[in-house]
Amino acid sequence: MKNYIYSFFALLLISSQSVFSAGYLATYSFQVSNPAAYIEAVDELMATEWGKSFPSVVAVHQYAFNGYDDATHVVVLNYDDPESVGSGTESFNDPIFQSFLAKTASIAEPVEQTLNMKLISGGNEDPLKNQVYTIYRMQVKDPGSYAAAYSDVIEAQAEAGNIIGSYGLRQLVGGDSRYYTHYAYFSAGSIGEQLSTSEALFSSDSYATFAEEVGENRRIMNVSTLVNLVTYNN
Repeated sequence: MKNYIYSFFALLLISSQSVFSAGYLATYSFQVSNPAAYIEAVDELMATEWGKSFPSVVAVHQYAFNGYDDATHVVVLNYDDPESVGSGTESFNDPIFQSFLAKTASIAEPVEQTLNMKLISGGNEDPLKNQVYTIYRMQVKDPGSYAAAYSDVIEAQAEAGNIIGSYGLRQLVGGDSRYYTHYAYFSAGSIGEQLSTSEALFSSDSYATFAEEVGENRRIMNVSTLVNLVTYNN
């Protein structure tokens, strides 16, 4: 717990090129047997007054590569503040949302639910540049020093013109911490762009320095690729 508190305040000292970011991300992953029917049901839900007034950006992603995780899709709720997390979560008791759950129960099996704090955010938020996400889930021993090293490598990549979409560092605050404590991500407009960006990152001097600095501090648990399907309230 002390490390988490240290991490939170240490971020205030990180380079101004990275944006200290308030807010939370709630993620709900599912094994979906009928993707077309599931998206249709989500469309109907988000077209209701409940959906239009929901206090976050809502995105549905499909896993392109996911390793051993059984999830095929994930719903990401992007909240601006703690109050929005509270009101959004409480609204799940609404009859409209409960009807949605009943309708999709036979085609969407829950796999995992997590809540993550936004620590660092930046890059290009243009939706066309945020269609594919690479997620690095990891166990971090010293969050503060990892965040500082992450900020350095991201700044170097941005200066080299190797950031196409957005990027971020998140800290798990709700969920099973035996799996991961933090995740980092970056995005691009397509899988091809994402792979090109990854190749440039891994071959750079700044990444070599970063990998050496964090080698004893982090353990990568999973690397996955997500493709955005639909976004609401954006």
